[in-house]
Amino acid sequence: MCKKFLLIVVIVSTLLSLSLAMADPPANHPVTGEPLVIDCFRGTPSTIDGNLSDWNLEALTPAVLDVEGQLNTGQASWSGPEDCSGEFYLLWDDENIYIAVVVKDDKLSMTKSGGDIWNADAVEIFFSTLNAVGGHDEHYQYGFNANNQKYIWDAMGGPTGGALDYMEVASVETPDGYICEVSIAHGQITPLDFSVGNTIGFHPVIDDTEDIDREIQITWTGREAHDQSLGFGHMFLSGAAARPGYSSSPIPANGAVVIGTYATLGWRAGDFAVSHDMYMGEDFNDVNDATRDSDLFRINLDMDTTFYVAGFPTYPYPDGLVPGTTYYWRIDAVNAPPDETVYKGDVWSFSIPSQSAYSPIPANGAELVPIDATLTWTPGLGAILHTVYIGEDFDTVNNAAGGALTGIVGYTPGNLKLAKTYYWRVDELSDDTYKGDVWSFTTEGAVSGPNPADGAVDVKPSVVLSWDAGAVAASHEVYFGTDSDAVKNATTASPEYKGPKALGEESYDPGNITLNTAYYWRIDEVNGASTDSPWAGNVWGFTTGDFFVIDDFEDYDIGNNEIWFAWNDGLGAGTPGIPPYVPSNGTGSMIGDDTTNSYTEETIVHSGSQSMPYWYDNNQQGLSKYSEAVKTLSAPRDWTEEGVTELSLWFRGYPASVGSFVEGPVGTFTMTGSGADIWNNADEYHYAYKTLSGVGSIQARVISMDNTNDWAKAGVMIRETLEPGSVHASMVVTPANGVSFQRRIFTDDVSTSVNSTTLAEAAPYWVKIERDIAGNFTAYSSANGSTWIVLGASENIQMGSNVYIGLAVTSHDPALTCQTVFSNVTTTGSVGPLWANQDIGITTNAAEPLYVAVSNSVGTPAVVVYDDPAASAIDTWTEWVIPLQAFEDKGIVLTNVDKIAIGLGTQGNMTIPGGSGKMYFDDIRLYQPREAAGE
Repeated sequence: MCKKFLLIVVIVSTLLSLSLAMADPPANHPVTGEPLVIDCFRGTPSTIDGNLSDWNLEALTPAVLDVEGQLNTGQASWSGPEDCSGEFYLLWDDENIYIAVVVKDDKLSMTKSGGDIWNADAVEIFFSTLNAVGGHDEHYQYGFNANNQKYIWDAMGGPTGGALDYMEVASVETPDGYICEVSIAHGQITPLDFSVGNTIGFHPVIDDTEDIDREIQITWTGREAHDQSLGFGHMFLSGAAARPGYSSSPIPANGAVVIGTYATLGWRAGDFAVSHDMYMGEDFNDVNDATRDSDLFRINLDMDTTFYVAGFPTYPYPDGLVPGTTYYWRIDAVNAPPDETVYKGDVWSFSIPSQSAYSPIPANGAELVPIDATLTWTPGLGAILHTVYIGEDFDTVNNAAGGALTGIVGYTPGNLKLAKTYYWRVDELSDDTYKGDVWSFTTEGAVSGPNPADGAVDVKPSVVLSWDAGAVAASHEVYFGTDSDAVKNATTASPEYKGPKALGEESYDPGNITLNTAYYWRIDEVNGASTDSPWAGNVWGFTTGDFFVIDDFEDYDIGNNEIWFAWNDGLGAGTPGIPPYVPSNGTGSMIGDDTTNSYTEETIVHSGSQSMPYWYDNNQQGLSKYSEAVKTLSAPRDWTEEGVTELSLWFRGYPASVGSFVEGPVGTFTMTGSGADIWNNADEYHYAYKTLSGVGSIQARVISMDNTNDWAKAGVMIRETLEPGSVHASMVVTPANGVSFQRRIFTDDVSTSVNSTTLAEAAPYWVKIERDIAGNFTAYSSANGSTWIVLGASENIQMGSNVYIGLAVTSHDPALTCQTVFSNVTTTGSVGPLWANQDIGITTNAAEPLYVAVSNSVGTPAVVVYDDPAASAIDTWTEWVIPLQAFEDKGIVLTNVDKIAIGLGTQGNMTIPGGSGKMYFDDIRLYQPREAAGE
């Protein structure tokens, strides 16, 4: 169970292919020998935000880094593509180049900073001349990672370092890793000629570490990242559009700030457009949903008009751009008659800055601000002078007049005190005076970091308050209550005073507080650094939700607070005689993952940052044929308190397998399977198998198969284990590439093959695989089942004596299902009598019912089963709401509930085997009545 980290990186950089007298051919792939060339089509992502939904990746062919031959370092530690691999996609427009990189990394570690980020998990991108040269003089080298760090090491004599205003990084974590979108302004790469038809040297690189320093470097060429001596790969700047029917390349760029009273909007026309429909408004949804029948402003422009001047007097909309307003616009490309197909465009935006000051530094609400700080801001539109007001009271600053006048954007108060909250305001003077908002900051030395955060809602009533100590604190005083003013003005004689806390005890447990209630708290800092100690803290507030929390899974960690100590599963936990020890409950459940910092799930969560991973296997030898995890409750035990009426829990699983294996008529087997492929370092397919001990063989006639892909595969196989990376030997039929002897010689290693010399060997066709006593595997094919031809040489693959032998089908496309019909299936050797079948390497769940059981300390548990008997195959977060009356009707005393259990299968089943899979659970709560439960 390894957590994968999918790194998708998008780079906006207008690289210009270098015009030099001599240009060498591109480097070749170190394994396939193919030239490393990638087409860079025209296209523009809507925003640089880490979300690739605005990419048309299906239309692009990536540069792929995923085989051992591409490792420059780390051959000994590299365990396959899941350990470190990547795919790089390219787009470009008149301003930028965009690169989307998909990187897999089984353990994320970004422990470096600045110019050392290459020495941990990172991505490097090289843009170069087309020359095969030594040294660093003819390439640019950029680096970035999922922490949004960035750097440039080589710039062909230009400036280097981390202060890259022209490079933007945006990262988003995904279930398998993370996405980075990176933009680089091409005007900063002046030696390279970036125009249609030119070619630029390109070399993508991935760095990886499992611990501290870089262990693995995988590159497109397989050589060291800087090694240009044999040339880099090439990227060709195509004039073709990735989305040819659509408008693109907005000017100004999407999200830009426009300084002025009008804005010239431009775009690149779609390839088939004869006119454009332009929509514009002040609401994203209005513009996105607009049609020709809508009331929203629309104008039709001819093909040659690819601009519009918004706010200019001769243009109909708007009548002057309004400061402080964001405008949204969309360009639909309209085709020629008779069909007049309309390609709906993306929604772009631009903003006109306010005439008031904005974007304060320090940011509004900032903490730990130095007492010698200089305050800065972004001036309002047309501002000439600025008036600054600052003080310790909001109302005083908000109502002040006659502040400090300055002609520059910056003000240093010079008399700030430690551990104080200050309020400040900047008024702008241009053609009029524009009063600014009141901002705040707190200076260093103050208590900070309230948890729950100030203003938090839906806080659980069992919350424990915590904070970060002030820099010179010796202790703290705690104030807590339901009246904000009372807490603000409280003294140690007030009922809101809850006592002192010594340094190192920065937490306070108010006990179970009331649902649906606003609470306020204040932490004063006691110290010897000032005569006015203690320093009064800010008043923070939060509101409790309408629920009690049974478990939100947020508090588990690896400090002897592992999740399996709370949730008793089929493995048990700990060492007998050494508490905490929890014995196995004898079912097929396993709680927790060993791939995260907390043993909980940290990516697939409903809310917060953790959920409970739950493995179930209802066919384990010697165990009950159901899976159950049980938690003994300490609180809440009274399930009637404050009028709660329902139990809610959120769950999700994985989709059910589409693979199947059916016999009928006798001797004929119809088999379906999906999966990416039986290839590379790990397989994805459906397998029907028996057990084989020692020597043996299997042959079959592939009667028919769906052509889901020219390399879809159906045939016979012998493999050592049912793990995706198992060694195996297979003889398969394909729809368009003949028969192929394919195998993996070492576990989790790359695959190899010998393919037929004729493509006529398609279904119906016969295939056979055979193992001898020395572990040699031989592959055969036949047109008639009697005359067999050996394909290639025998391959020695070391496996254990006991292996799996059977039939395999992969669609070579995870989104499709391939159906294959087999007949004349014959085996030799010591082969087991019964067929079994399952997906290999495809994350699916066997369909099993889901139940919840609650119990008192004595008596029989009450079990409630989810309505859908295949609940385990629901692959989206789903709320299950159970009326508490359902448990009471089964004899449970709700005022003293002792345990809650979550199970897959049928509780108490001891004999009938079931399936296996993985579920996730989160946010188990007791709610007061809700109008729309489950929404």
